[in-house]
Amino acid sequence: MRQWAGAFNARDLAGTPVGDAVIRRGVLFRSGKPEAWLPQGWLEAAADGVRRVIDLRDPRELREPINGADAAGVRYESTPIEDPDNAEFRELMVPYLMHTNQYRDYLRLFGDRVAAAVARVANAGPGTVVCCSAGRDRTGLVTGLLLRALGASVSTLLAADEFASRTINERHKVSNHPYESFRPEPALSEWVASRAAALEQFYGELDVETFLRAHGVTVEPAREWLLDE
Repeated sequence: MRQWAGAFNARDLAGTPVGDAVIRRGVLFRSGKPEAWLPQGWLEAAADGVRRVIDLRDPRELREPINGADAAGVRYESTPIEDPDNAEFRELMVPYLMHTNQYRDYLRLFGDRVAAAVARVANAGPGTVVCCSAGRDRTGLVTGLLLRALGASVSTLLAADEFASRTINERHKVSNHPYESFRPEPALSEWVASRAAALEQFYGELDVETFLRAHGVTVEPAREWLLDE
């Protein structure tokens, strides 16, 4: 897969182990915010098999237009998984969800929305990109729940989180972010380790299938298009 022009923290999840299977090439991707993609990037994404982008952010987070999706034949879908006006969310997670140690409270507040997003991805079909702002926490939570329900190991999800966290950290070298900045070593490794410990605890305490079932969600439709079994 090429690097789509303008995209960051974007990758094909091909080859990710899920139980006794792996994710097929060109069917499921994750990314940072798509308004950063240049028109050429949309064309490149389409050439790599992208057919739709599922954006997990509240629409108010978009400060720039999505430029190039229509011309590339890619469908952009807004599927917000949080309510930024929720008072408890604002108290606990201002300015936003930014660490795996917040995932449990996030599900408590927005479990219905998160489960609905997992269902949307599971039923989307090949060529799906899941994204948020950084492509790290909201994207990692939704894709992680889907893959865990399908049989992915916790170690696989920890590796995905580390990759996303280190990749977005590199972007902070050249971007002016209002709340985060580049972490040099050893601060970066300490931060990654803290995320891993919290994420391992999160999945150790959460029965993902029970959570999804409680919200009327099954991920079985994804097996047919997502996995090479």
